[in-house]
Amino acid sequence: MSLSGRQQAILDQIERALQAADPGLKTMFTTFGRLAEGQPVPGAEAVPRESAPRRRPWRLALICAIVVAALGVLVVGIRATSGDCPGLPSDQVIASAAVRYAGCSMSTDAWSRGGR
Repeated sequence: MSLSGRQQAILDQIERALQAADPGLKTMFTTFGRLAEGQPVPGAEAVPRESAPRRRPWRLALICAIVVAALGVLVVGIRATSGDCPGLPSDQVIASAAVRYAGCSMSTDAWSRGGR
């Protein structure tokens, strides 16, 4: 199991404090480890192993909410602007801004002046 540098430093600090408080603790723990080696671990003290890292369900829910909101904004934007301008005929695709505005506003003034 790998720990971050900060976590390892905290564990090292705890180990030094325990060694200073009881110098024989390390020897007793080593002896206990030798005596308990090969013995089954009591069920109450067994720590279950995780086969896969646990996923955070809130993170997935947040990502889904963001995607749904973005799609909603896109759909609303398309629906709100879909009737704004019917577009220009194919022969008028390259036109000045005045002609494009006239095409969207259905004004014939710009058409009669040639788009100037």
